Amino acid sequence: MAILESLKPFLLLLSAAACAPALPEPKNEVGKPKTELPTSFKCEAAKGQTRPLIVEWSAPDRAALEALAKHNQLVVQFEGCTLVPLRQCRAPAQPYGYTPITPKDEVVSMKNAEELYANVPVHAVELEGKLQQSGELHAAMRIVGMYESHGVVPAVDQLEGDCAAATHVVTALTVGAFEFSAGNADEAAVKAEVFGAGAGARKASERETLSRDGDVNACNAAKGDDKGPPDRCGALLRLEVAALLAKGANTPTCAEGTRLVGHECKPVEKPSDLAPEDRDFVDDKNGVGWGNRCYTHFKAGALSFARAACQKGLEASPDDKTRGALLYNLGLVDEATGDKKSSCEWFRQSLVARPGVNAVKDKFEGLNCRTLLSGN
Repeated sequence: MAILESLKPFLLLLSAAACAPALPEPKNEVGKPKTELPTSFKCEAAKGQTRPLIVEWSAPDRAALEALAKHNQLVVQFEGCTLVPLRQCRAPAQPYGYTPITPKDEVVSMKNAEELYANVPVHAVELEGKLQQSGELHAAMRIVGMYESHGVVPAVDQLEGDCAAATHVVTALTVGAFEFSAGNADEAAVKAEVFGAGAGARKASERETLSRDGDVNACNAAKGDDKGPPDRCGALLRLEVAALLAKGANTPTCAEGTRLVGHECKPVEKPSDLAPEDRDFVDDKNGVGWGNRCYTHFKAGALSFARAACQKGLEASPDDKTRGALLYNLGLVDEATGDKKSSCEWFRQSLVARPGVNAVKDKFEGLNCRTLLSGN
């Protein structure tokens, strides 16, 4: 009993701890977010962002991004608070095409760390102090168009170059003019001051301009048939990214008569070259000699020589028996080449020339030629 009595205060403490919240809310100090999560947690939460603003980027960084985008689709490493364009990595998509839109004004306000990391994840860590000091950050933008990539999102094995760090491609870039500022002002006041929309704008001294690019007035020249943004209204405002697909995800299923070359279906190549020893050959048996040479080359694996010899035999206007044999040999050659549909057509013609030959019938049925030739 004495032992239990001595432990009683300790047990009461444990009981109280078990009922208390694991992470009690800290006191809400003026100008500070309610919670102070580690930066790694905030960056982890930002990973789902697919349309980050880049108005907080330095002018040289945005200029480099703009230059890269003029050549090909951008490949990037995008993980939480890290977005790095990979200069030496190339995607198969063509360069971006420009789509003009009716000019639109937008103000994105960030009042706490959650909104900061959700909108400008790349430099959110550096901007947290400015947010706490000023109470609010604003990205005021006039949007006139987008550069878009209309190709499918590539798989990782479709990239070329130094792409080990690649995670995403940039599918679109929003352009126009912007002002990024700090200051405790409402959105209406920011709009009025930046875009000159109506009365009630606060004094400029109440907001600190952090970065600016483009001229909102120059954006008024935007038209619906523009091939690019107006002069001095092409600043990059926002990126849209998509995660790369898994290896093999975009591998196409090639139709008969085509084969996969790299990442594209291309027609099966069928070279036809006379063998050196055939160039002076004279067939005095109306195609039989060519047929024998064709089959000999086929057995040796010299398909281009075999194809050329069989074609020479058909040019000799052979009788039906010889013609059927030559057509059968051509079917064997195309089967070995990988073009089953073409092979079936040769076997079909061979059966027309000499019906009932079991070897040809077996090939025709074995390759399911009725279905291949019917297109079903």
